[in-house]
Formats: sequence, structure tokens, C-alpha cells
Amino acid sequence: MTRLLQPIIKDDSSYRQISFEDAYSLIATQCDSSAKTLVTVTGDYCNEELYLIQRLSRAGLQTNAITSLEYLHKGTQFFLDKNDILPFAEIAGSSRIFVAWDPQANTPSAQTTLKLLETLKETPQYWFNQEDTLHIQNYAAFFRCLNRYLIEHNLAEGIYVNGLGKDYNTYKTKLLADNYEALLAQNNLKDAQVADFVKLLLLDKSEAIVVWEPLLDARGIIELENLCMLLDIQAKPTSGFLCIKPSLNAQGLYDMGCFSQLSVGGEIWDDATRQQMTELYQKTLITDEINVAELINDKAFTNCLIFNSTGQKIPQDIMAQVNAASFSVLHTADWDEKDTSFDLIIPAALPEEITGSFTDSARIPHQSIPDTDCPLPYNNIEQFNLLNKQLGLSILDNPTSIFLEYITFFKAGCHSQRRHFFR
Repeated sequence: MTRLLQPIIKDDSSYRQISFEDAYSLIATQCDSSAKTLVTVTGDYCNEELYLIQRLSRAGLQTNAITSLEYLHKGTQFFLDKNDILPFAEIAGSSRIFVAWDPQANTPSAQTTLKLLETLKETPQYWFNQEDTLHIQNYAAFFRCLNRYLIEHNLAEGIYVNGLGKDYNTYKTKLLADNYEALLAQNNLKDAQVADFVKLLLLDKSEAIVVWEPLLDARGIIELENLCMLLDIQAKPTSGFLCIKPSLNAQGLYDMGCFSQLSVGGEIWDDATRQQMTELYQKTLITDEINVAELINDKAFTNCLIFNSTGQKIPQDIMAQVNAASFSVLHTADWDEKDTSFDLIIPAALPEEITGSFTDSARIPHQSIPDTDCPLPYNNIEQFNLLNKQLGLSILDNPTSIFLEYITFFKAGCHSQRRHFFR
């Protein structure tokens, strides 16, 4: 891998250096409003960088085809209200901790979580896929088995079952109509194993369920929410669930609206938000919801911009779209010289080299101060402002000014109208 310091552009099968100014001028020219442009970003950018990327996309490049490497095929189910997430600080007070983990997980968020769990040696911990614990591969099927058992044996109780949880009877009817044996078979389980595990769950009422998020699909996170409501531990102090995000600022992808369905603040698009953005950006805004994954599968995009500062592995379907596109750009710190897939490669600053904010799994923001000097002539914010200028958008040249703009889109309070639904 090579640390790039200057943009490079492909001529035939080799690359030559160009200036940052020329690189972003080329993007502005190639990605005009008549072209179909895909913007893919990872959660290793800070909130301020992610905000600028969505701003550039919708108002500058005139596209709402925004997605991430982490959630392309998972959608927005992992965007949770902060009131329903167990804070890190409260895990220490839990009576028992259940942990679903991938031993290969080695990101900063994974390392921090493991260190925390190591300090809680006095708290009973149940780790799945150990020699003496249940071996689970499909967590969606497993959680659904638990939910079925709890309901079928009248073990579900509490405020959610008795009225606070919406659509409980509908969920109950569908769940009891499921093929329970087929659900068990997905993890090679027997009913007696589920019964024993439920007894362990019911021993106390302040258990924490900590999950390495990439283990779950959209159905998995839904059934985990349902399980916590059936156990009556959702949103109670020291109990509930916490999904550990796969990348440094994966939560920021939701908060900064890096999904076609979501605006900044993680809100569903509405006319008031569209009008506010249009007035603030002084540009026509593209917010039509589209099925980005389906369009990628159809190779429907003319241009592909991949913002991937730390070099996460790019899925095959996205690379197939990159290879089919007329113009492709990779923004990254480390470049594999054997990879000649992209027409333009622009060097990125790394997370430890930038000033900005990152949001943890419990939706608590943290300020980051660089501990390493950035070797580039332009950091990421300065780079994106080169494109801002080309596209006629106002310049936001420091983290504070960016924060003051994006915070205007956040709405106070919890999302009570879409909380506590059995699904």
C-alpha cells in the first residue's frame, strides 16, 4: 500500500500526478446534473466531513444516490433513538452481559468494547459461540426463536407487552404462525436449548446484550429490539442492548444523512426540511428516495465517487459498478498500486489527522483533536471546499462553521412517533 500525497489520474493503464485543484475541477465537470452519479462513503470520516459529502452530493452533484460500504444492503434499520440504546457507562451496572461477537473484529470500536468487558470480570458474561455456550450463526432466526418461546409460554411481560409497545398483537399473531422448527434448524438448535437459554434470560431484569453489529442483518436488529421489549428491559437503566458499530463513525452516517431515505439528523425527508436546505444552500436539492442497491446491481450509474479514507474492502457489486462506469473516483489514504480500477485517485487525510466530531454507538458525540500531522497540502475539509467552489456552493472552511450549519437540522427530543413498535 502507498500513502498518496498528490492526486493521480489514469492515462491508459498507468497514472500520472495532477493538482488537487485540477482533480476537483474534473469531478465538477464530469459529474454534472445530466449524469447519474453514485456517492459511497464509509464511517471513518468525521461528522463534519460526512456532512460536507452529503451537501456536495445533493446540492452540488445533484444526486441522492448516497450509500455506505457498511449499510448498503442493510438499510436504515440500525438508526436507533438514543433513548433506546444502552449507554456504555451503564453496562457496568448490568447484572449479566450477553455478548455476540466476531473474534476477527479489530477496529477501534471493537478494541474499546473488549477492553471495557475485560474490566467487568465480576459481572457474569455469556459469550455466544464458545465451547460451553450456544453456537449461533443466524442471529435473526435465534432472536425470533427466543421471542416465539417467550410469547408461546406466556413469559413475555411488562409495559411494552401491556400497551406501550405498538402492534404487539399483530406481531404475536405472525410470530406464532411461523414454522418454529424451521427457525430452530437455522442454528441447529433444539427447543430444550432455547428453553434453557430463556431461563437464563429471566434470572434477572437488568441484563445487557452487546452485539458486534456486522453480525446482524436488518431482520436481526428488529428481532433484537422485539426481544428487549418482551423482556421488559428496553430503555431501563443498566439494561437493554448496545450494537457496536463496525467503523469509527458509522453512527455519523445516519446522523449526517448519508442514505437516500434520510436527511441530516437522521430524519425522514419532509417538505419543511427540503425547504430549509434549499434556502440554506441556495441550490436546487435532489432528495427523491431511490433504491441505490438495486441501481448498483443494474450498473445504472455513469459516475462513481467512493470516499474510503481508511481503505475498507469495497464489496464486489460496487466494484462491478465502478468498472462499468464512465468515470470513477477513489478518495483514500492508502492506495494499492495493483488496483487500476479508478480513473482518478485523490489522497485522503486519516481520522487521526483531522479535527472534528465522531459519534459513538450510544449516539454520544466526541470531539477529536489530531495526534498526527496531516502530510497533505489540503485536509479533507479543505479538499471538499475546492469542490464547493467549483459547484457554486458556499464555503464552510472549519469544523465549527460546519457544525453550526448541520446542527440546525437536528430536532429536539426523541422520535416517540416511531419508537417501540413490534415489527
